[in-house]
Amino acid sequence: MEVKMKKGFVLIVALAIAFSLFVGTSSAFAQSARNASWEVSITYQNVGDASTNVTMFFYEEGSASYTEYGPIALEAGAGTSLWIGKVSLPSSFRGSAVLSSSSEPIVATAVQFSSDSGFKMRLLSNGFTPEQASEKVLIGTTLAQTFDRTTIFSIQNVEGEAVTATVEFFNTNGSSVGTVDYDIPAYSTKYIEMDMTGDTGLSSSTFNGSAVVTGKKSDNSDAMLVAGVSELYTDRPVAANFEGIPLSNAANTIYMATGLCENFGLDSFYAVQNADTVNATITVNYYDKNGNPVAEDGPYTIGPGQKKSIRTCDPNDNTNMSGFTGSAVVESTGGKIVAIGKAQGSLNAPEAGKQNVFAIFMGENAGASKQALPFVRWANDTNFYAASNTGGKQRAYIAVQNLESTQSKFNCFYYDKNGDLVSTHVLTIPGNSKENTNASLANALGKNGMVTGEFGYYTDGSFGGAVIIEAHPDNPTAKFIAISRVQHPGAGEDYNAVPVP
Repeated sequence: MEVKMKKGFVLIVALAIAFSLFVGTSSAFAQSARNASWEVSITYQNVGDASTNVTMFFYEEGSASYTEYGPIALEAGAGTSLWIGKVSLPSSFRGSAVLSSSSEPIVATAVQFSSDSGFKMRLLSNGFTPEQASEKVLIGTTLAQTFDRTTIFSIQNVEGEAVTATVEFFNTNGSSVGTVDYDIPAYSTKYIEMDMTGDTGLSSSTFNGSAVVTGKKSDNSDAMLVAGVSELYTDRPVAANFEGIPLSNAANTIYMATGLCENFGLDSFYAVQNADTVNATITVNYYDKNGNPVAEDGPYTIGPGQKKSIRTCDPNDNTNMSGFTGSAVVESTGGKIVAIGKAQGSLNAPEAGKQNVFAIFMGENAGASKQALPFVRWANDTNFYAASNTGGKQRAYIAVQNLESTQSKFNCFYYDKNGDLVSTHVLTIPGNSKENTNASLANALGKNGMVTGEFGYYTDGSFGGAVIIEAHPDNPTAKFIAISRVQHPGAGEDYNAVPVP
């Protein structure tokens, strides 16, 4: 086959999808994310300057053949979505997708959801451009029947030929506990279910640690891979998705756009993984919303491949972090590192508050002056708080972290499904700090055919809305990172903004 890899080319993994990936056999199973049936909608945005046509290619796990869908016309700035139930795919499909545009750059986010009883979660993970593929991919945290959670991760082969992916597992002590090889056809995927010893090659179906994935072609040259991860509760209808991190993203400084302790009923946790072949000594510095340093945690030394788990509430300088909201910077001496963040019910919150809020976001090694968020929504109070809202009506809260040491301004442009600019929200953010935007604050509600009081939901029943954030002309080179929390009543999940070329 020949996929036209033009200016816009995005790989989507972790489509642990479609009509019945895991089918529960009782009402008890219906309340377990590990055993739920999952579906996926792909949201995608044209971040170029002109209209383009987008074509999608779907690959079932273990197969080099594909199902083609499109082309679909997409105006500049427009963000829209495709529920893959509209594509002629086999029942119980799970696999990967490739999105290709005829001319303009595009970005994409996979939105995974379940219609099973009790589910409100929308699991979010970004696609990758070919430049983000790597011969080495880091899976910052993997669990098997630990903390009531199990991880499933998928590896996508980015090459036009079959490759071998080698996965090495490390426990929390930094010891390598097993290695397994998987042969993956061109553009296809392999899913690894961490509680299935036949998948992992490990001696136990329980595990807490991390993984490193490397790719090789048949001639032993490097093969490019990407990966997606699902962390699924085994005892409740809660889960979250995140991306495997390419080796090129490893660095000695990692920025975390969100840090929380007993604020909004949430705590934040960081999984920091050593991506290097030498020890890494790490320190976490926390900053409040005015950019003031608040606490320092560390130093901690972690070995190659090892992860260190850190809770924002527990810095070892003994700072009282109760009520904290801000951001963090993770510094390493020695080995380069990667990191992921989690926001979930505070350990001191009532048990009910811990069950449905579970969000995962990526630490970033650098910022950009222009970034995109292809999936942005805002439901009005009536629809958002309705008893019938089991996750179909959402609100996106966006946190923007200024990576400059001085105050900087950023334009947040809200676009409708047709690519028309709806509103601009200007943020002024102190150095090393963060600020928030959403469609309500941006005065972007109820416009261009949208439902009164809503963004991204239209009176004709359609939907689509997106945001592009840029450094303000007053400081055009200012760098930032951003994450969006897509919130539902009692549930929410995060995804990172995508740099725009």
